[in-house]
Amino acid sequence: MRSSLIVQLLLGSSASLTSCSVLPSTALALSPRNNELDKPAINPPFSEEVQDRHFRIDFPPRPWRHEVWPRGWLPKSCVEEAEYNHLDPVDFEAVDVRFRDCAVEWTVCRHKKSDQSWISTLDTLSAVPVGMRQYISNLVLLPGQAALPSEAASGQGKKVAAAYTRGAVLVFTPSYFKLGVLFHEITHILDTTTLRALLVAHGYRATTPFSETKFWRQAYGNDSAVPTPYSKASWQEDFADAGRWAMSHYTREKGLAEYSRGWRGCRTQIAAFQAWMGDIIFPRGGVCMGKIPGSKAVRVGSHVPGSRPPGKTSMGSFSHNGLRKGISKGQVNEIVIPRGVDQLVFVYEGPVPNWG
Repeated sequence: MRSSLIVQLLLGSSASLTSCSVLPSTALALSPRNNELDKPAINPPFSEEVQDRHFRIDFPPRPWRHEVWPRGWLPKSCVEEAEYNHLDPVDFEAVDVRFRDCAVEWTVCRHKKSDQSWISTLDTLSAVPVGMRQYISNLVLLPGQAALPSEAASGQGKKVAAAYTRGAVLVFTPSYFKLGVLFHEITHILDTTTLRALLVAHGYRATTPFSETKFWRQAYGNDSAVPTPYSKASWQEDFADAGRWAMSHYTREKGLAEYSRGWRGCRTQIAAFQAWMGDIIFPRGGVCMGKIPGSKAVRVGSHVPGSRPPGKTSMGSFSHNGLRKGISKGQVNEIVIPRGVDQLVFVYEGPVPNWG
């Protein structure tokens, strides 16, 4: 049970997990077109360019060390995302990276032609607060534009600049690998993973995103606006962009007032995100509470991109230099994502995203 005022308001005056008050359904209405939310974005709008500059100051890189995987081995998720994007997995490299705030490693894959160097990639990942970072299974860096996953599966993917999340695997093109988009995409994972016990106790299915429940809709109903135009796309995108901007509200001296005098139009959503997710993102003691495991290691052979002939890619356990590819349960608890969520995809497309 959380003790913050905003959570008490959302759950009801008694702050009991078994009783809650919800705004009338008229406050939760969706636009009949494209399932868009019916409230405008705040005005004047937030500046993502300014926010990205501030993020580099407010969330500096942290110390890390890495170990390179032997050639010919990759995480299974890296092979799958390479093939979805019509790339040959043999052109990817993998490293394990460790940080002082968690006893297990993250495995990152990078295409050899990616514009993001290994140092830049791992510095950026290190800057993500550990409570968010622990929900990343694997990270994959592509060389350029990505195929939309829904189209790539048919082999006819149109190439577009993008970042996307599949389950707990993050896939980025170089131009989008920055903290603002990272926070947005990781928030999608938080949305589908972190509050299952609460939602199940209130009769929701374990796979229901928090953003689709009465708790988030009440926060939305108390506001006159959403954080960004992209927030209007769906409940999930509203939650993800509220998460992105809540990170600035934590760190800026004047909060979101530094970005827009109209920020109070979405203040309940920002406050609700911080109330529900704050203890998760910034855990007591500053160390990880668990980790979603990386995918199993596979041996990779050269083959035609987009296919996986038998014998070319084989499953198997793998370790090197004494480091195990999964979770050491004696040190860090394994975070399990709900069945079905592992294939849920959110896509960040184009300079002004149209859907996600």
